[in-house]
Parts: sequence; C-alpha cells; structure tokens
Amino acid sequence: MATHLIFDLDNTLYPPACGVVARVDVRINGFMRERLGIDPVAVDELRERYRRAYGTTLHGLMRHHAVEPDDYLEAVHAIALDDVLAPDRDLAAMLAALPHRKTVFTNGSGSHAERVLARLGVRLHFGDVFGLERVAYVPKPQAAGFRTVLDALAAPAGDCVFIDDDLRNLATARRLGMSTVLVRAPAPDDAAPAVDAVVPTVLQLAGALAVLGRT
Repeated sequence: MATHLIFDLDNTLYPPACGVVARVDVRINGFMRERLGIDPVAVDELRERYRRAYGTTLHGLMRHHAVEPDDYLEAVHAIALDDVLAPDRDLAAMLAALPHRKTVFTNGSGSHAERVLARLGVRLHFGDVFGLERVAYVPKPQAAGFRTVLDALAAPAGDCVFIDDDLRNLATARRLGMSTVLVRAPAPDDAAPAVDAVVPTVLQLAGALAVLGRT
C-alpha cells in the first residue's frame, strides 16, 4: 500500500464550479494592471505565457518584474470564501476513512490553503500543508518543489500517491516515481492522460486507490 497521499488544493479538493480560482484570477489580473502597470490588453496573454514557461504567473512576475512573492500572494488570495465554500461532510468522511498520511501541496500560499481547508471542515485530516513559501516559491510542475515536499515528509516517491487536476503536475509526479490520480474528466483535446487513475471527483478517490492496490 501507499503510505502518503499528497493532494493539490484548488479545483481538486472542491469542484471548479465553486469559483474560488475565478476570484483569485480577478485579483491576479488587478495586481498586474494596478501594481505593475501592465497594459490590461496584455495581461491574459502574459499570464498564459508565464504559466506555460514557469508553472505559475507568480514565477514569471518574480523573474521578469521583480515582484516580492509574499506581497503578491497576500494580495491575490484576499478573497471571500464563505459564500463559495461550505463544510463538506462527504469529503471529511472520505479522508477519515483513508489510513494514509495526508498532505496538501499547492501553488497558492499556505495561508490560502489553511483558509480553504478550514472552510471545508477538513483541516484535521491533513498532517501538513505546503504552500509556495515552503518550497522556495518553486511551483508545480517543476520537480524541485516536489522533491522539497518528499524530503520534508521523509517519504520515498514510490510510497506516495499524488492527486491533482493538472496533467502537467501529475506528469512530474509520475516521473519522480509517484502513483498519480487525475481529478477531473479529461478534456476533449487532452491526449490520453499519462496517469494511473482518473476520477471525476475527489470523492471517488478511495475506489481508485483500491483498484491501484494503493490502499
């Protein structure tokens, strides 16, 4: 069996339809326009270019605009959650039933992760939370961030299952030796996902782990 489950946070532990990421996106666009003076017409294209090249908008802004990461993370995660997330009893029950050590690894801030987990009512099920601050601001899908998490957990990659909604992140985890679970239906233009299991919702994770023999 696996000993560790490492979860992405946003759009993995709750559905994308909740709209949390959309609110963060609005804050990121505002930060780039108002704090950095970037032409509003160029913001979306620049963000996509940075995400493709570095994994996150922040990493590109740090490299090319000398953005201070903690200032950025505080600004873009200053969103309301109470009207879009609620305690999720089914999620809590699923997590409680799994015997593995559970960790969150997010490309957001640690404080954002703590707020989301608290709002979902599942913080007690996670032994540790890794925001960007704890991985030297090196985001997924870069391998260095994953290695920082594995080293901190003292866990061989082969003992871990990584759960995420982003195929790029899952590809890195798989190359490092983890089992991988994609939490979303593959998009029509996706190539056949190079993952070990696919579930439409994280609530079906237990079944996927059983099929993979990782329970």
